[in-house]
Amino acid sequence: MTASTLFLAALMVAAPSPRALVSPPPAPSSALPRDDAAPVVPASSRPVLGNAADPAALDASLRQSPLGKGLTPVTGGLTSDIVAERTIAASPSLQIKQVAIERAAARLDQTMIAFLPTLGVKGGYTRLSKAAINFGGGAGVGAANGPADGAAAAPVTVGPCPGGVGQCALDPMGQPLVVTPPFKINIPLNSYSLQAQLAIPISDYILSLAPARKGSLAARESATLARDAERVKVETDARLTYFNWLRSVAALIVIEDALQRTQARLADVQNLFDAGAATRSDVLRVDALVSSQQEAINDARAFRQISERALAITMNEPARSYEVGEDMLSPPPMASLPRLDDLIAEAHGKRLELRALERAIDGVEHGIRATRAQYYPRLDGFAETTYANPNQRFFPLSPVWRASWSAGVQLSYTINQTLMTRAQVREHKSDKRELILQAELMRRGIAMEVVQAYHDRERALAAIELSTRGLASSAEAYRVASENYKAGAATTNDIIDAEGDQVRAGLQAVSARIDLHVATTRLLYATGRMNPSGARR
Repeated sequence: MTASTLFLAALMVAAPSPRALVSPPPAPSSALPRDDAAPVVPASSRPVLGNAADPAALDASLRQSPLGKGLTPVTGGLTSDIVAERTIAASPSLQIKQVAIERAAARLDQTMIAFLPTLGVKGGYTRLSKAAINFGGGAGVGAANGPADGAAAAPVTVGPCPGGVGQCALDPMGQPLVVTPPFKINIPLNSYSLQAQLAIPISDYILSLAPARKGSLAARESATLARDAERVKVETDARLTYFNWLRSVAALIVIEDALQRTQARLADVQNLFDAGAATRSDVLRVDALVSSQQEAINDARAFRQISERALAITMNEPARSYEVGEDMLSPPPMASLPRLDDLIAEAHGKRLELRALERAIDGVEHGIRATRAQYYPRLDGFAETTYANPNQRFFPLSPVWRASWSAGVQLSYTINQTLMTRAQVREHKSDKRELILQAELMRRGIAMEVVQAYHDRERALAAIELSTRGLASSAEAYRVASENYKAGAATTNDIIDAEGDQVRAGLQAVSARIDLHVATTRLLYATGRMNPSGARR
């Protein structure tokens, strides 16, 4: 319920019904002879405030009224631009969107790092237990040539080697044919190694790198657009909060002005009662109206305090009393508008939320392409260099630093990975369909926002002229009713009705102008014509 509805409801509840207030004009008394009474002033004999056919005159009459003077901007006062700027600087939701951009940028870095060649180094020391390779204590190998005449070869026998060391093959004369010393290899007990390894994902460069990079870039752009969209939303909400505060300011001005008039009428009625020209009931009726207006002022002050506190919380600053710094009686600047269907199409092309969702869909599509690369065999290149003491590539092992290297390619294929890839692709496709449906739902919501804001603005434009004319007429009607009442040609009910009409007309006049600012702001937001910086485009 709006502030004007609340205050008018309070007035209508507090004031007696019109039928109960109907009373005949007060009879002339001896203290106030009829011949000396002030002449009755008909409404048609007085000029109406402002020419009904002249909008400029109507606007001038409003600006000269207590309501217009109370809403006159002051230097250093609060404006919607100031509220938007301070709100953006202190908005947690905008900071959350900024964190999302940083997270997307980190994921992009992770994606690119995952495709870099893997280079690793490793160093180690190992203490080995004692061990040796023993080839025995000596051996003899020999052969005897047969005689030249083709006689049978002399037999070779095995016996003790000269010196008694091992067994040897002996010729028929008992001489060893070949003698070998004992052979034994000792393994070093301390092992040192330095290794460098390089792995290159060749197949990933061909199949996965491009779509993975594009997907991460799309995710980061989507996060950036979402941040900008949140900035526009924060600005819009801040301006609407400011306009809501202006409603409370205007309502308080209208009710306080009405109370001053009613208190003046109460003094007039009291004087008439003292003169015998009014009844006690007339005094009590006007006094009841004063009480109801005082109650409405308390409500209006509470509403203004709540609105000021909401502004302070929005801007993240201590609560205090603000002054008006923006001219709300003048219409906000707005470029010429095309047809409604063209506005909806424009909104679908400019709204940052929709563009962010579309970039998210692109990111998922690239993710599907990158995942499908896992259907194919994987090809990797590798290289390794080792500098070790002892180096296992050299035999026999000796405690000496030596270098060696190796390089090659490897082709691998895993059936389980193919099954997992198929499930991952199905998941990504489900995510994509969900985002597409969300985008369609958002398009319909944006269309409704544009339609609502467009017609609200048209209604506000029409209401401004009518409400300003009504305010001028109600002010003149109240003046005529007051003079007629003093002349005895009007009743207390006429005064109360005229007062209620003037309060209602004042609230409608300022509400129509604030409604125009609200509708224009919402239309700029709905059509995407508001930049993240707050400028119109």
